[in-house]
Amino acid sequence: MQLGIDIETYSDVDLAKCGVYAYTDSPAFEILLFAYAFDDEDVSIVDVAQGESLPDRVLAALTDDSIVKTAFNAAFERTCIAKHYNLTLLPAAWQCTAVQSAMLALPASLDGVGEVLDIRQKKLKEGKDLVRYFSMPCKPTKANGGRTRNLPEHDPGKWKQFKSYCIRDVEAEREIRYKLRNFPIPESEQLLYQMDQEINDRGVLVDQVLVEHAVTCDTEYRQQVTRRAYELSGLENPNSPAQIKDWLSDRGVQVDSLSKKAVTDLIGETKGEVLEMLKLRLLMAKTSVKKYEAIQRSVCSDGRVHGLLQFYGANRTGRWCLTGDHEVLTPNGWVRLDEFQGGKMMCWNSTTETLSFQETKPVAFPYEGELVTYTGKRISQVATPDHRMATLSKEGLWEERTVEDIGEHRFKIPFTGKRIVKQRPYDVPELKVLIMTQADGHYTADGAVRFHFSKERKILRCQELLTNCGLHYVIQSNGDGTTVITVKSSQVPLWLRMFSKKTFGYWMLDEPQEIVFEELVFWDGYRSAPNSIQYSTKVRQNADVIQACALCAGYSATLKTKKHETSEWSDAYIVNIWLTPGHGTSIRREQVGRVDYTGTVYCAETSTGFFPVRRDGRVWITGNSGRLVQVQNLPQNHLEDLSLARDLVKAGDYETLDLLFDSVPGVLSELIRTAFIPKSGCRFIVADFSAIEARVLAWLSGEQWRIETFKEGGDIYCASASKMFGVPVVKHGENGHLRQKGKIAELALGYGGSTGALTAMGAIDMGIPEEELPVLVSQWRTANPHITKFWWDIDVASKKAVREKTTVSCGNIVFEYRSGILFITLPSGRRLSYVKPRLETNRFERPAITYEGAGESKKWMRIETYGAKLTENIVQATARDLLAQAMLRLRAAGFEIVMHIHDEAVCEVPVGQSSVEEVCRIMTEVPKWAAELPLNADGYECTFYKKD
Repeated sequence: MQLGIDIETYSDVDLAKCGVYAYTDSPAFEILLFAYAFDDEDVSIVDVAQGESLPDRVLAALTDDSIVKTAFNAAFERTCIAKHYNLTLLPAAWQCTAVQSAMLALPASLDGVGEVLDIRQKKLKEGKDLVRYFSMPCKPTKANGGRTRNLPEHDPGKWKQFKSYCIRDVEAEREIRYKLRNFPIPESEQLLYQMDQEINDRGVLVDQVLVEHAVTCDTEYRQQVTRRAYELSGLENPNSPAQIKDWLSDRGVQVDSLSKKAVTDLIGETKGEVLEMLKLRLLMAKTSVKKYEAIQRSVCSDGRVHGLLQFYGANRTGRWCLTGDHEVLTPNGWVRLDEFQGGKMMCWNSTTETLSFQETKPVAFPYEGELVTYTGKRISQVATPDHRMATLSKEGLWEERTVEDIGEHRFKIPFTGKRIVKQRPYDVPELKVLIMTQADGHYTADGAVRFHFSKERKILRCQELLTNCGLHYVIQSNGDGTTVITVKSSQVPLWLRMFSKKTFGYWMLDEPQEIVFEELVFWDGYRSAPNSIQYSTKVRQNADVIQACALCAGYSATLKTKKHETSEWSDAYIVNIWLTPGHGTSIRREQVGRVDYTGTVYCAETSTGFFPVRRDGRVWITGNSGRLVQVQNLPQNHLEDLSLARDLVKAGDYETLDLLFDSVPGVLSELIRTAFIPKSGCRFIVADFSAIEARVLAWLSGEQWRIETFKEGGDIYCASASKMFGVPVVKHGENGHLRQKGKIAELALGYGGSTGALTAMGAIDMGIPEEELPVLVSQWRTANPHITKFWWDIDVASKKAVREKTTVSCGNIVFEYRSGILFITLPSGRRLSYVKPRLETNRFERPAITYEGAGESKKWMRIETYGAKLTENIVQATARDLLAQAMLRLRAAGFEIVMHIHDEAVCEVPVGQSSVEEVCRIMTEVPKWAAELPLNADGYECTFYKKD
């Protein structure tokens, strides 16, 4: 018997950013609706939010392990139900339809799978709006009585729809399950899913003292470094790339970029204050603390982080990014995303629609694929399809959606906000005088401030403002009808004397903005229409500041550059300010485009989820890349005194830390892994496979010399270089310089890579001349004839299986075309799936396999593949199977696994029990299907997680 389930829930914790365990850990968490169906019975729903109780039959079934509970993303249902009803629900009694779909390479979402399988009971599209309304906190307004949550009684009609939505999800999940009935989850994979869920339930303990002190240490050190940079350079903002570039230029150093690589290269060519400034730049640019903050965000009340692992790659984080020419607003001005190094940045709250400076972290990814463009009067965005944005729902609330999900239908996005600042009436007269001075003031050589007017209204306004500030002035009427008003040098106060450059600073963001724009129209601004102001200046920073002030005031502003016909004349900058911008700006179908892109994309992790961004002079609100902590991406450890550094941070002894180590940010970066610790009375035993992919590739292809090298415990990089160059190669010995070439060839060329792969791996940066790269490719392939042949054999076999809709073997790999799917059966018996494959002519005018799948942008599309790429899929999948079966053996031996990353397993083991040797022995037991595969594992013990 099976029990299909779907639930709707509420929590004040962000599910996407914090994970389901922290989500349910909140005291505010509760189940609202519980829809279910036994086998083929009609779907029933329990209105838990309005006091209804689960029937005894359902309660009994939940804890009856003979009844299989099913759901799409069953981990969510199981975790939520266990928490709400205080039940122990074992993963063994649950089956996940999302995992079953993922095994066939179908989309990761219920509606996505439904579309591909063309089910009748598709997911209701209005569900997202309903989830936003009932399952998340709401914005308090006068209209809703200031409430922060919507309950059923607040909109009975919507609540009825919400119940229908929940019922439909059960129907959709059941229909998907029926359509996939001929492709059940194999028992071996179901066992792995259960183990995966057990590991997530167990979680791993976090050293919260270390995490807290690391964040504090980073803050204090960053302030110290910034102070030194300020003292050295005298710059208003030594974090500003533009200011640093100008400072370097004044000292004869011209730079196009201040990226880590560019600065590191410059350090070797400079000395003195320039050298010190560049080193300070590297220190200020370190952003490792963001990972500590991600840990803080994910930790539960038991002190552990749960849910770090995602079976079958479900719900992988997309690359939610923009091109680097988008600018963000910092306390020191607008900064391009590709130069933003983290720190405070203006963020937007979707509930209150307010702006505030928040600590943020930069994000960057390499990207190749299609970008989506939005071009309009208020927006000029270029983003990845998975980039997140706020869009206006039918109820007038802002909801988070991906660019891909938005599609090309008309929608509204926010482009304004309001920053709340405490008005200081005593500053208002001075502020008005500064605005007047910027427009019409002149500082004489003797320090006086002079104003020269012909218009009566300006003369009267100037007198009024100076009088209100208590400034004494002298009036002189000229014969030409003009009037000069002078504040003599002895009467000019310090605040006015310091404004001699007549340039607005970003301190104006802290001033009452209504005063700024009220005064602006008397001088360099004028009312171009009843609800708009146009401001003009020849100083770019003044335009930038006024545009930022307009944003903080809740207005909309665009900035344009007006080129002068005569090159000797300065350009003018025009800021058009719209005082009544309305609630969002519409994006129409014709404003949406797509472009191909290869390069780096950028974004920022923020606490609110959204932030204002500027490009091409237009400002709007966009989304961010907030993510859970990702263990596989944590920095490696190279410090010899890791324990000492860790103890100093935990003790808050930052001064000694700075004295003993070269780079405090570097130390903090290396300590991130050590935030994960074993529970009291235990230690970690960590074991990982050695060069697992290289071993699997050699074994599958039959490259015998490589197999022998691994069996004998040889150095594969030396052996490869020796084969390539025909001479002995010994690490730190005879021809040892060739080992590096062997290493980079091994890392780059195993899956058909050529000169591009070598370049991407850093060959040129290592000093290998570009003209040598084709030779290196040829030498590696000549040294590995069986691997090269294996790529082509895989290519031929796969094409034959698709062309003839038949079964073809290639060594111990089997290709089978069945039911519109190309299956690749691995040596383990597990199958990889490629949906709706067909042969098409590719860009090289050659036949190639294409199939339907989620591309780089996660968009469902046709994807091209080939022999070497399929080889990579096969090798990595086989390596995964070896680790999975090793973990099952560890589990059977009584070991409690708390994490596994790539080729590594981390066990939490009581002190005095077992050993590294036992764990490694279990890891390297070769399965029957992998006979003659030369497995090897290394391991170590530790009292905190590290990469040995």
